[in-house]
Amino acid sequence: MARVRQLARLAMLALFLAASSSLAQEQASPTPSSSYQPVANWLQAPSGEPLGTIAGIDFDSKGIAYVFRRCAACGVHPKDGDPPGMVWLFDRNGVFLREWGRGAIAKEAHTVRIDRNGFIWITDTGAHQVKKFKPDGTLLMTLGKYGIPGDGPDAFNMPTDVAVAPNGDFFVSDGYGNQRVVKFNREGKFIKTWGGKGTGPGQFRLPHSIVQDSRGRLIVADRCGLSATKCTGDRIEIFDTDGNFLDQWTHLGGVSLFITSDDTLYVGVNGTIFITDARTGKVRDVIEKTGPNHEIAVDRAGNVYSAQLGGGLRRFTRTPSSRATLP
Repeated sequence: MARVRQLARLAMLALFLAASSSLAQEQASPTPSSSYQPVANWLQAPSGEPLGTIAGIDFDSKGIAYVFRRCAACGVHPKDGDPPGMVWLFDRNGVFLREWGRGAIAKEAHTVRIDRNGFIWITDTGAHQVKKFKPDGTLLMTLGKYGIPGDGPDAFNMPTDVAVAPNGDFFVSDGYGNQRVVKFNREGKFIKTWGGKGTGPGQFRLPHSIVQDSRGRLIVADRCGLSATKCTGDRIEIFDTDGNFLDQWTHLGGVSLFITSDDTLYVGVNGTIFITDARTGKVRDVIEKTGPNHEIAVDRAGNVYSAQLGGGLRRFTRTPSSRATLP
């Protein structure tokens, strides 16, 4: 009888390994040829004004691009005393509209996100803060202490991104200094945190980008390849909203993430953007030779945009045979 039970366990293990191998092969299937092409000279900056260092981009419901920039003379990383970061607005044709916001938006612009209700969220790695604004630029909420890094419930250490849930709870990837995700309710009250520095499941080297899929799962880009992380091999980790580890994908890198309502997940790494299925991680399309991809965004026409820090802001459009409007 013991022999029979042992054989049964071995058979079940073989089936599990076969299924895991099949999933890995599907996820790492040959990369398809790209259906995107770059668009040259599409952005029209204000006359006589350099574009500066572009850290982030997102779009509101009207198709207006919010471009988060660091000062033109600051280089990639502003120093104390440099002018603050700002947000420029452009229409869908790349025509400059105006500067957005009131006063200093950020010491060091990192990412900008626009949630389903139209509120604008920014992360500021230089000031160790996260801010929420009305569409008219009115500041509604500031989390973190200006210029003071920390790891408590009311502090960050170079936060990198924000994801907002349908119920208003939001999640901050915190980031360069703390290697954690922090959860707050809609009023900004601390709920919990998870993560910690490491390579194990649920730990982070550098949680650099965070999005939420239609099932409520949090998808986090765990970034490597920087001197600060001292590691190689980006990955994506997946959690529920209570911070329980669900899965990880090692076949995809992790610098920047963008997700659409149909669970199409755009994954930006250095030099490539992968268009994937957020449910399985399977690669559907790819855009190559893109540049750094510090933050990526997609408009409703399916055009893909890449904020590239020192490399400007690039746009990639679908070829005529593959164009379609996103849901």
